[in-house]
Amino acid sequence: METTLPLGRSAPTAFDALVRRYREFKLIARDPVLLVGLLITGAFMFAFIIYPLARVIWQGFFVGGGQANEGQFSLEYFQNYINPTYTSQYWQVFVWTIQMGVGAAIGSTIVGFLFAYAMVRCDMPLKRVVHALSLVPTISPPFAIALAAILLFGRSGLVTKELLHIQYKPGDTGVYGLGGIIFVQIITFFPVAYLIIRGLLERIDPSMEEAALALGASKWHIFRTITLPLLTPGIAGSFLLMFVEALADLGNPIFIGGNVTVLSTQIWIAVNGEFNQQKGAALSLILLLPTLTVFLLQRYWVSRKSYISVTGKPTGGGAGFVKEPLIRWTFIVLTFLILLLVIALYGAIFLGSITKLWGINYSLDLTHYASALDRGLKPILDTTFLSALATPIAGLAGMVIAFLVVRKAFSGKEAVDFSSNLGGAVPGTILGIGYIIAFIQAPLVIVFPIYLALAYYLVSSISRGFWPRTLLLFFGTVIGVGLNFLATNEKGRAPLLANPLTQVTSVIAPLGSLPIIDLQTWLIVLATILAVVALLALFFAAPKSRKALVIALLLMAVYV
Repeated sequence: METTLPLGRSAPTAFDALVRRYREFKLIARDPVLLVGLLITGAFMFAFIIYPLARVIWQGFFVGGGQANEGQFSLEYFQNYINPTYTSQYWQVFVWTIQMGVGAAIGSTIVGFLFAYAMVRCDMPLKRVVHALSLVPTISPPFAIALAAILLFGRSGLVTKELLHIQYKPGDTGVYGLGGIIFVQIITFFPVAYLIIRGLLERIDPSMEEAALALGASKWHIFRTITLPLLTPGIAGSFLLMFVEALADLGNPIFIGGNVTVLSTQIWIAVNGEFNQQKGAALSLILLLPTLTVFLLQRYWVSRKSYISVTGKPTGGGAGFVKEPLIRWTFIVLTFLILLLVIALYGAIFLGSITKLWGINYSLDLTHYASALDRGLKPILDTTFLSALATPIAGLAGMVIAFLVVRKAFSGKEAVDFSSNLGGAVPGTILGIGYIIAFIQAPLVIVFPIYLALAYYLVSSISRGFWPRTLLLFFGTVIGVGLNFLATNEKGRAPLLANPLTQVTSVIAPLGSLPIIDLQTWLIVLATILAVVALLALFFAAPKSRKALVIALLLMAVYV
């Protein structure tokens, strides 16, 4: 069946869509709270998520600085995955990385669910003590558990050597390897899954399960059709978060990986050991594929379903507690056993700190603390300062984004939500590489305010003199990029250093003599000169655009 439009009306075009978007932006400009919130969050996400990721993607396909063929397009580090010489080695690293992420995510989610269900539904004794002790791994360094596992289960471990008297043969890996990495990551990350799932369990109204039980439904049927669907967002979210955290983990694979190498380790070696930014960026893109895939699948799966408790607030009062002794005590005993393992691991760290030589001489010795305070005081203060600085900023940004997404209606809300969650779905290793590549030429404290001023200026100029001022900013950026190339690139310095006669002869000479200054360099020089002329012309043609000129000069300074 064909649909017809009323007479005098045509089908919507791309121009109509642009006009509609323009009107929506004008409406946003009338709401100061929404406008300021979008400016802050937009600048924050662009500076710390979008721009660094874009630079990683770009750098992964172009040769980095310090090499003879700098700036050239290259697939060298991607081709290693199909090159017969390196295929088995590179694919083995990728497989180990995926196995580590999936194993740690599944294990952490299961242990987190076990703790949450025992605490909320099994009337756990000593709740406050169990809750406090279960959160200890979240406040310790990620590699602390790896160190503790080596102290207890390593070749000279207290359990393996002193208690069990295990004699390792040549080739035995023991606690080292993929299994050891997954084990320490489960113990390290499960408290986060526990907090996520517990929060959802406490919001489920137990009266729904009680009503289903009164109607004759079995416990398993109630769990499968009521409890589990309501927990799906928490389980999926915790799995995604644990998967990303496991892939981004660097300390544990280095400490306890043994002969197992994962992508995060390779990225660290490429950037800090080989000083090869392109290789680090290319490996970051490989690492980005599984994390983004899981992130998109999780969003798609959860978005297709609705998880709502329609009966109101939880009734509390003990309703919904597991009353079968076997099930209840199974959850409680398993929870206490895992908690005892956590206590033993941190106890090993404390004993190791006051032991003269672990595995050989267990006599009391406090000289390690004196050495740590002497050599490690500055790192301790630096770590504390960075944590104290980052925590309120991240909390404030998250609060503003949540307020905008939940309480405000505006065009592009889905993009804001997606971009904000993208930061959690991308391993920190990749963002770290992105920050190095993106902000190595200008201090971050200078770059971020400039882009914030740029975003505010563009939005506030939508209804008056938008295009002349935008062109001023564009030409300022072009000048900055051109001057940066001419000043820092060896090919770019050639036009500035060569004498006029050399320049003329290189232009009018046959094609065989042109490599002195290539076409790309001349195009950049020409674009820079034209941008300077256009910038001056626009400024004199629109004298009221002085603010735009100032921001254009700031942008030029950033890129220079």
